[in-house]
Amino acid sequence: MPPDGRHVRYNTAWITGPVILLIAAGVITAGLFVQQALQASRPATPALFDHGLTPVSVKAPAAWTNRQCGTCHVEAFREWKASRHAAAATNKKFRVECTQPIGGRRQWCLNCHAPTNPSAGQLPTEVPHGLKSLFTEQPQWLVDGVDCLTCHVRDGKVLTTRITRAGQAAHPLRLAPELGTAEFCGGCHQFAFKSAHFGDEFHGKLQQASMEEFLDFRRDGGSQESCHECHMPDGNHLMPGGYSNEMLNQALELDLSATWQSQPPGINVRVSVSAKGVGHRMPGGEHFRFLTLYTDLREADTPPIVHPLVEPMSEHEEPAAQPNTIRRVVEWPRVEIMRRELGLRERGLDPGAPLSSDTRLLPGERRTFRYFVPAKDLPESSAHRVSAELRYHKMSDLDSRRFGFDPGEVIHTIMRKEEPVHREGADR
Repeated sequence: MPPDGRHVRYNTAWITGPVILLIAAGVITAGLFVQQALQASRPATPALFDHGLTPVSVKAPAAWTNRQCGTCHVEAFREWKASRHAAAATNKKFRVECTQPIGGRRQWCLNCHAPTNPSAGQLPTEVPHGLKSLFTEQPQWLVDGVDCLTCHVRDGKVLTTRITRAGQAAHPLRLAPELGTAEFCGGCHQFAFKSAHFGDEFHGKLQQASMEEFLDFRRDGGSQESCHECHMPDGNHLMPGGYSNEMLNQALELDLSATWQSQPPGINVRVSVSAKGVGHRMPGGEHFRFLTLYTDLREADTPPIVHPLVEPMSEHEEPAAQPNTIRRVVEWPRVEIMRRELGLRERGLDPGAPLSSDTRLLPGERRTFRYFVPAKDLPESSAHRVSAELRYHKMSDLDSRRFGFDPGEVIHTIMRKEEPVHREGADR
């Protein structure tokens, strides 16, 4: 207290300002620290796909487009542009199937064929927003299909199996070894049937079982490490499959022999189809794909028989060939079908129903069909020709008519072989 006894009022304004600034700075610093801590603890968006349950969230900057990717990754962009992945959501087959009341009109179709669609939060079994005009308006995310960002971007970072300085200089990177695994492909190329009442539930057998078949192949000693070795050799982004006849010729082999036997007299025919260097059943992919093998006999001086591009009727289907079984043949052509059937049990509708057949080729399998034509059933001609033709069907005739496809759009010949055979004892 001052000598004169008066109270002194201290001026604290010079203290209050700095204190407030210090407190504010502390709060901001703490807030930033908490935000950074929360960001650090927030799990990264998975690189793997979830079989169509949800669209993909890439969180990419607006400037990131496929064309921009192509300015550096020129070859990969060119290959992708010509691929089925680029047309995954705009090709005729998907367009007509997606809009069909039976089997289509579901969000989960778009979640795999156009994964960057803006429908997050919508149940996979719901009808996609704007489906009625979707394929006429064609928003960019639909046109892009399964694009660069779909597979290579999560949380605004480019996924890679190898971090490089050049890559880091161009854009943020995230190490993602999943890119090189079968599981990465299986996130879309393997799925089961879905219930309309449970949007996140699968049931029944797998509609498409590419990854399961590949893992079975690996467990049985298969050499391939991933899908990429066949479908993306040397990083090629064309990614061919069942729509590539070159790819089918690499995966399948057709052998034919036709010889005359003297006792009992007649023609022995042996036709073999092999699945070679492939890590899944053949044909793979969608469950409605199948193979047909036509074997025919004609007199040598007649032109080749051209069979119409149609699915064989059920009465022409033969039971699965048994080893060393020789069929006596009177009527031609002989038609063998290699396909997977999906019945009530496989569709998850009746667990007690009998299992349906699956006669597709196993990896590495060589399946042989043997026929014998008695001499008495042959024309008098001394020379004959036997032909074998292997065909690939992308869907059944019933579906092709329902979807408005011409036969040539869904059926094509993979390979064809002919062998001459001469009757012994006849004049040549």
